[in-house]
Amino acid sequence: MSHERMVNAVLGWPADPGLSPADLEQIILRLTGAAHVVADDVRHAAEQLTDGQTARTRAAAVLAEAWHRLAADRQETVACARDRARLVRTLYEHLDHLALDFPSSLDLQSRHG
Repeated sequence: MSHERMVNAVLGWPADPGLSPADLEQIILRLTGAAHVVADDVRHAAEQLTDGQTARTRAAAVLAEAWHRLAADRQETVACARDRARLVRTLYEHLDHLALDFPSSLDLQSRHG
């Protein structure tokens, strides 16, 4: 399942999706991995911008928040899964903004699903 499809599925869950703890743990692990991958893409894109550009500064702030959230203890809860899904979505949105704002200066070929 692609990152986007997983994010949409998790964010569309009812309050209790009826998953086993093991299934929930696996989903959270996949979302955590996806967040790391997309954060790396954002970092790579931001490094291609010159120091002092607002977009580079904004990317640094987004990444700092992402690393802070990823460093938090992971809990096998629906709330944690949704938080990771929202984080992945936010990182993809930021990556998209970088690509739209600086298409000629960034090499943003999608390396991940």
